[in-house]
Amino acid sequence: MKHRTWHIFLYVILAVLLVFTLIYTVGVGATEISFKDVYSILTDRVFNGGARIAAGEFDDVTFKIVWLIRLPRTLFALLVGVGLSICGAAMQALVLNPIADPYVLGVSSGASAGAAIALLAPIGFIEWQYQTTTFAFAGALFSAFVVYILAKRAGGGKLQPVTLLLAGTAVNAVMSAITSYLVFRAKSPESIAAVYNWQMGAISAAQWKTLSIPAVLVCVGLVIFTIMGSRFNMIMMGDEDAAAMGMRVKLFRSTMFIVCSVVVASLVSITGIIGFVGLVVPHVVRLLSRTSDNRVVMPMSALFGASYIMWADAFARSSHGASELPLGIVTAFIGAPFFMFLMIKNRYGGRGK
Repeated sequence: MKHRTWHIFLYVILAVLLVFTLIYTVGVGATEISFKDVYSILTDRVFNGGARIAAGEFDDVTFKIVWLIRLPRTLFALLVGVGLSICGAAMQALVLNPIADPYVLGVSSGASAGAAIALLAPIGFIEWQYQTTTFAFAGALFSAFVVYILAKRAGGGKLQPVTLLLAGTAVNAVMSAITSYLVFRAKSPESIAAVYNWQMGAISAAQWKTLSIPAVLVCVGLVIFTIMGSRFNMIMMGDEDAAAMGMRVKLFRSTMFIVCSVVVASLVSITGIIGFVGLVVPHVVRLLSRTSDNRVVMPMSALFGASYIMWADAFARSSHGASELPLGIVTAFIGAPFFMFLMIKNRYGGRGK
């Protein structure tokens, strides 16, 4: 009962933090907008049909910054936080490795290779503004597919955690080599710079029209992973024990692998590579909630991850004035030291506690 009370308290705190973060971070940037103004514009636009805005109570420039630029970006940051966090928790359970994250799937390197093809060797039959995203998404799914096939073949028809990790490492190396080769062969400094900028990760490209597909896929992933929380708990006990309890381990692992791949691909195809989120957030949630129960970890990771990325993006766009710091650099500066802390604290790869 004590644990349940603590979990309810955490849910309430994280939900309140999420709402506050959403409103506050919309006002953060090169042009600072007060919390009160952001709140008034959002509530008037959502609940009052924009009557006060139409009456001229708010400056038109301020309204456009809030509604057309900052809000879609902040909402996309929320989706990135949710998607990468729940996929991180899922992958750690699926591969029975506490330091796994979604990029084990080869999704990030595949997306990077796809983006490099689009930026360095553009193909004319796709409208330019969608070309990079389309090729990055295709590259991400292709890499995940190759990892899946390799892991199954190496595992004798079964998707084993060790073969999945090894296949992901191999495909990541190949896709990174493809990207490096394309950069080496490129002749345009502008295109090369665009590839490097994309690889550093950013949410600046987010618009209302780019939100719909990631929003649907992230929400579907969240629902599936939360509902399947007890099955993730079973698979963490080991394949044999899970099978003995009536679970179809092979089908479950394959299905969840596909869901993770699609969710992560939909995000990184727009943002570029944003690392350590899926690694760090589930561990923080386990420390806060004092449990490894995935029925708690999944939804709580979504709440915490959403706020985490919104704050990180707010820092990225405000810390250097008009010059924006790539979000991937911010998450790496936070995530890498935390990763080292986890290695030392839990002695991964060595004698256990």
